[in-house]
Amino acid sequence: MDAFIRDHAWFLAFWGTIVLFGMMESLLPQFPEQADRARRWPTNFGLGILNGLIMSSVPIASVGSAQWAAEYGVGLLNWLAAPWWLAVPCTLLIKSLGHYVFHFFCHKHPQLWRLHRVHHSDVHLDVSSTLRSHPLEMIANIAFTISIVVVFGLPPVVVLIYETAEVFADMLAHMNVRIPGAAERCARALFVTPGLHRLHHSAAQADTDSNYGSVFSFWDRLFGTFHAEATRTGLPFRFGLDDVSPERAGNLQSQLKLPWG
Repeated sequence: MDAFIRDHAWFLAFWGTIVLFGMMESLLPQFPEQADRARRWPTNFGLGILNGLIMSSVPIASVGSAQWAAEYGVGLLNWLAAPWWLAVPCTLLIKSLGHYVFHFFCHKHPQLWRLHRVHHSDVHLDVSSTLRSHPLEMIANIAFTISIVVVFGLPPVVVLIYETAEVFADMLAHMNVRIPGAAERCARALFVTPGLHRLHHSAAQADTDSNYGSVFSFWDRLFGTFHAEATRTGLPFRFGLDDVSPERAGNLQSQLKLPWG
């Protein structure tokens, strides 16, 4: 049993956190409206399982590419033989900026947006929405991340720690959980909170085209894409996309075909 837990620690931690956050959502929901789980969850979890299979089949992911770059002295930080006190903050900044840039182009580049629409077509928002990405977007994201890691020579251990933290921060950002206003305002000064990311999933494009950050909120502030409040004041807040019906959004096969129609 101990060996099984050790060998499958990441898998157990990931899905255990999904279950834990789901329980928290049921106790303290920000949006108590019907989440339509019977239609949404098979699609969201189906995409999550499919993407998990893709991730497990990739022989060289970001940590592996970082190890390769370190071994052969490839990349900026490796060329500079940067000490840990410089390499750690550089890695945090470069990785978080890289996510911001990729996410920004997913909204601005027509072909990437066709893929990214799958994530935004969810008609509700909860921790299961974290899993909702088209497999081709996942592959593009992996390729982009590997290129960033190799070009800058990011240290493998720091990449591993940051990407692990990013996964769980992404789950937290998608949670349908009520957080006290004071705590939300304090946290969003540095981090992406559920309140900020909720705006990013709004059906209003002005809100959707904001708050691109993953862990840190300061890149949005720096580049002028930070929104703290919804732009459509006085109107009911809605998730999803106007051009994707709830029926299509809740159908796994339709979501896999969505980039082409």
